[in-house]
Amino acid sequence: METPLSPLEFMRRSRRLYGDRVGVVDGVRRWTYDAFFDRCDRWSSALQALGVRKGDRVAYIAPNTHAQLESFYAVPQIGAVLVPINYRLVAAEFRYVIGHSGATVVCVDGDYADAVDAVRQDLPGVRHFVALNRAHDGWLDYETLVSSSTGGVRQPSIDERDLLTINYTSGTTSRPKGVMITHRNAWMNSIGVLAHVHMSPADRYLWTLPMFHANGWTFTWTVTAVGARHVCLRKVDPAEVFRLVAAEGVTWLCAAPTVLIALAGAAGTCAAAGAQRVQVITAGPARSRHAATS
Repeated sequence: METPLSPLEFMRRSRRLYGDRVGVVDGVRRWTYDAFFDRCDRWSSALQALGVRKGDRVAYIAPNTHAQLESFYAVPQIGAVLVPINYRLVAAEFRYVIGHSGATVVCVDGDYADAVDAVRQDLPGVRHFVALNRAHDGWLDYETLVSSSTGGVRQPSIDERDLLTINYTSGTTSRPKGVMITHRNAWMNSIGVLAHVHMSPADRYLWTLPMFHANGWTFTWTVTAVGARHVCLRKVDPAEVFRLVAAEGVTWLCAAPTVLIALAGAAGTCAAAGAQRVQVITAGPARSRHAATS
């Protein structure tokens, strides 16, 4: 018997083994893995009620919130394809990525709803616009849909070669390119990370790296795979990072070099973290030879 390789298996495993453990923290809110995945099921069911079917694209524009994290489970478990978009883009770039991906549902954090509204008339393929927080005229309300959903998910057959996410490049000289990640890709990448990063259920991971960025370098699934705790962080602020390290017992974080520079520059607040040991994973683009020697 063959079992498709998919990060959805991490969801099922942690629900079974660590269901009563706190799995997600977002500000003052916290959910056990059972409660968190119940929310994912409810959102999956709500999407199906909105007409989302296997292969449909669901786009997200959001910072590192619980709603964004839920998308990495709720969308793929109904066979739909997640399109996590860089929230730092401008309205015209939102329009291009949403249109190019073929998204039929767009879920947006309140901070970016006005930018999407500005190009909404240019997105005829989008059937539903969903406000993830803060009510917005002409938009469906995410929390209302989740709370009113039955959670009865009709799960289609998913092959490991099925598309899971489309991640768009940015900062290049031409139009963004959509990188297609399959369920097998995501599973293999997460297991590959765990071959080098030895995490356990005792670990707490702080979301300093954007979840939209290469699926959070796979940590949207990798943290769940070991039953560790996700600590969401809406915006990287050095003082808040140090506070959460102390308050939540953070043991891991990922960050680009520029974020690490900002944290190092705030060394005066490091005392707030006490003696907590935090392991850091970082990566960045290689500098050209000319830039390196200039």
